[in-house]
This record gives sequence, C-alpha cells and structure tokens, in this order.
Amino acid sequence: MERGSFRQLKLLQTASQWQQACQTRSSQSLILSPEDPGADAHLNRYRDYLGHEFESVLLDCQAGLNADAICALCGTIVGGGELIILLPSDNSAMVERLLNFASQYFSNNALPANASESFKKAQTEHQALVEVLTSEFINEDSLHTHILVAERGRGKSTLLGKALAEVSATCAETEIIVTAPRKANAQVLLKQAPTATFKAWDKLLEQPGDSTKQLIIDEAAGIPLWAIETLCQKFTPWLLATTVAGYEGCGRGFAIHFQQWAEKHLPKVKNHRLSAPMRWPENDPLEHWLTDTFLMDETTTALTPELADGQFIEHASQLQENTLRQCFQLLLNAHYQSSPNDLNLLLSDPLHRLAYTRQNGEVVAVAWLIEEGPVPKELHTPILQGKRRPKGNLLPQAIGYFLQQTWALSTCWLRVARIAVPAGLRHQGYASELLDFIRQHPSYKHIDKIGTSFAWEPGVAKFWEANGFVPWRTSHRLDSVSARPAAIYVRADSMGDGSSSNTSLTDDISQWAKAEQNWLINAHSKIPKNLITNPLLHLLVKTYVNGHIPFDAAHFALVVYYQNKRPTDELTQYLSRPSCSLKQLAQLYGCASKQQANVKLRKDTAPLV
Repeated sequence: MERGSFRQLKLLQTASQWQQACQTRSSQSLILSPEDPGADAHLNRYRDYLGHEFESVLLDCQAGLNADAICALCGTIVGGGELIILLPSDNSAMVERLLNFASQYFSNNALPANASESFKKAQTEHQALVEVLTSEFINEDSLHTHILVAERGRGKSTLLGKALAEVSATCAETEIIVTAPRKANAQVLLKQAPTATFKAWDKLLEQPGDSTKQLIIDEAAGIPLWAIETLCQKFTPWLLATTVAGYEGCGRGFAIHFQQWAEKHLPKVKNHRLSAPMRWPENDPLEHWLTDTFLMDETTTALTPELADGQFIEHASQLQENTLRQCFQLLLNAHYQSSPNDLNLLLSDPLHRLAYTRQNGEVVAVAWLIEEGPVPKELHTPILQGKRRPKGNLLPQAIGYFLQQTWALSTCWLRVARIAVPAGLRHQGYASELLDFIRQHPSYKHIDKIGTSFAWEPGVAKFWEANGFVPWRTSHRLDSVSARPAAIYVRADSMGDGSSSNTSLTDDISQWAKAEQNWLINAHSKIPKNLITNPLLHLLVKTYVNGHIPFDAAHFALVVYYQNKRPTDELTQYLSRPSCSLKQLAQLYGCASKQQANVKLRKDTAPLV
C-alpha cells in the first residue's frame, strides 16, 4: 500500500457487499459491527481504537449510523487506506448527505504529486515545536503549560512522545506522568517514550496533589472537563493535546472552554496548532468528505445576505446548506458535549427541529427543539415503578418517575435541548426573543408544556428564570462530564389547555423544587415549614418505602418528613445533610452494604407514612 496516496471511501448498501469487503480485508484492518460475529468488536467500542493506525476500517452501520464512530476512526486510517461503511437501508437525509459529498470528493483520486512535500512540511512543523518544548523544559526557562490543538492525523501523540523522550533523557530526576481517557489512546505516545509512566486519570484524581510532578494529558477532550481542571490544579500541567472534532467526548466546545479556563487559572499558557497531516497527504479527499459531511469545519461560514431576515422554525433537512452550517457551528461551539451524532439526529429524527434568528445573513441565535410525549399508556406503570426507561422522552419520563406525576406521561412537551448565540452578540436579548417566538409558533399549538434540561450553574439558571422558567427538579447526582447537577426547568404557564395546566399542581411542584434546590446548594438553609402540606411529600416518601424510587430521588422528602416527625433523632441529623449517602447510613446503622442500609431505612420509614 502506498502511504503517500489519498485515502479512499466505499459506501456499501447490501449485505453481500459487506461480506465481500470483510473477506478481502488486509491484516492491518479493523472491523466493527453490532451483529457480525466475525468483527473485531462491537461498533460502540470504537473509542478503544483511538491512538491506533489501520490500513482500512470497516464499519457496519446497517442498524443505524454511528456518526461519532465514523469521525473518530476515520483519523486512524493511514494514507493509501480506505474507510468502508455499510449504510442503513433507510434513505434518511443523513445517508443522502454521506452519498452526496462522496460523489463530490471521490471522482478523481490520483496519487498526489506533492505527497513528499506534504509530509516534509508536517515533519518540519513537528521538529520546530519539539525543540521549543524541550529547550524550555530542560533550561527551566519560564515553563509554560502548552495546549496543543489539532485535527486528527496531525501527529499530536507522536509529538508529545518525542518531547517526553528527549526531556526524560536529560532530566531523569523530574517525574512526568502521562494520562489519557484510556491507556490504549496513549499507545502512539508511549511507543515514542517507552519508559514513560502512565496512570489512569481517575486514579490520579484519588492521589494527593504534588506540584513537583509534571503532567502530560493526551486526547484531553475524552476526559471530563472538570477532571482535567482538577488534575491541572493537583499537578503541574506541562503538555495537553486534544482533537477539536466532537467525537472524543467534548470536542471543539471542550477546546474553547478549557483554553478560557487555563488562561484564567494557570500561570503561563501557550496555545499551539498543528496544520499539516502526518498520516496522509494534504488535500486528502476522505478528510474533506468527513469535514463537509459532518460540518466539522472551524472556519467561519460565509454570510447569506440574499436570504430573508427573521425568525424561523424548520427541520434541519430542509435548511439551505449555509444556514445549516451556521446553526450547527453555533451549537458545537456553545456546548462542550456536542458530537457528530447530533447532526445525525437533527437530520434524521422528525421530532427534532431548529429554531433560529437570521439578521443580515448571519444566524444570531439558534435553539434545538425536541417534541416529547405522550408516552404509550402501557409503559406508564413500568416507568413510574422504575422498571422501564425507554430511550427518549426525557421530560415526561423524568417528571413522571422522579416526581411521580402520571399526567406528565400523557402530556405533549417541547424540550429546548440547547440554545446558543455567538459570543460577541450575547446579552442583547436574541435568545429570549427566540424563546418568545417558539412559544407563539403555530406549529406547536398542540404542546402543553415547554421545558429544558441543563447542567445547573447560577448564570444559566438566571437566564431561564428571566424567561419565565422555574425549577421542577434538580438531581442529587453530579453529571460525570460537567460535575454539575442536571436540572429540569419548566415554563410556569401552559402552552395549551391540557391537564398539565392545573395551576395548583404546577405551583406545588415548583415550590417543592425551589426548596429542594436551595437545600442542595445552601446546605445550612432552613427548609420552609409549609412543605409539610405539599402533596409531593407524602407521595415521594410512600413511593420510596414501596421501593419504586431510589434514595437520592427521595432524600429531600425524607429530610422534610423526619424533621417533622423525629426532629431530634440522630438519623434525622444525618439525613439533613445534602451530602448524606447510603454509604454513610450503612456506617450509622452498622450495615454491611449500602443495599442493606437502604432496606433498613425503608423499614424504619414505613411506620411514619
């Protein structure tokens, strides 16, 4: 195989084509499939292969496109290799997009005349940066934290490994730790520096801080942002590398958020960008296909002054290409958990739509809207009892289960999944005006309630509250990526005349949720005495005693109940702390496990109900 040649793409549409491709695979290939017994692994295990190199990658997407897997593994294919995808049988807008851009970029794939020059450019770029990094470290000349950002195939891991190897040979007394989302992701780095010390990032979090230890983080976007920040405070961060595309977990949004955090909290920071590819020649058609198909181009999209200004709600598949690019770029940059699968959802699911405001050809606000509910009646009881949690319908299921509100499962909801405004245009009312437009849009006349779910933090909560949304639930568990509790906010008034417009009921829910949120955030705040008459109190405690909701979902209700029934008990004092866990209750009770403590608490509580 000629590594200096362009990479190829094959989009298959039949099982026989797939079998033929698998039978002729090379020894340096990877096959991922959710069903094929001859595959190397399930398609969902694609992250295990980041940091590897393959001559060909075969992905079985017949049961459904996995855009994250496609984007991730495309970067592992070396020059002259090929990406082979078995497409779904349905003719969705996303599948059409893959095919359309394939016909655009794979009509002329001759060996590039400037292949050697392309690789020479990448090598020169690498050598210069390695020299900067190593000389600064060895000479202890105003040591910086270096953040290396690039697209896949630019040799970030190789560069980190070379710099580490050179520094280790000269400064053997300095301890340098390498971490990554998985050890397999650091394979290329460790190959360059075989004596390096690798430690799992979650284990590093458990260790005491030590600023004398230098830290290298590869594939940083695959680690939760809060964990990266904590590691940078516990140790001395030297080199961090991340890919800007969203498939690593956080993606471009991660790069933006982390760079902002680093500039604010770390003493000295330098940002670097690698442009020339190392694994394939420049102007590779597969890279161009990937970038355009999944809208991963970071360059600013050209404005479209010829298109009408105003506010619009449309399905993504109906949008003009430039408008789709602007909307999706906004969503990618604003949210650090965005991924290529988001585009697949927007283009393929009829219940997902985009609301946006265009002004002088520029999209100045965009919202991702999802219609949810009603949930099929036969699922109501299993959901309320915690036996089923079907995919989708986040708002009706969360409110139905955690608050035991049966009506929520029969209600039509509109969830604002995300809302974004360009950084330079924020705090000018664009997002609020778009929300007003959405609420009044005739296509949503059948909607009863509009709500949202987000990682709670004061600034975001203030925005939603200013737009008439009130808290309905705040999780007691922290999100693994944001390290913030997930919160559900619902517009106080109803969008329709359905059963959910019961003002007394929604007031009870809002009163309860506000008090619970205040207790979670301000542990020493007093709990309002009038909560004892709130119907949610008895409902949640009874449901917990019956074993249908977990401890954390009933924790606040138990606090209110025990403070009223047994205010001086030691158990009440334990429960009254938001940080109280089943592990702590097990110690109090003398139980061998959290499960035993949970059973005992239910038994102790039953006579009080």
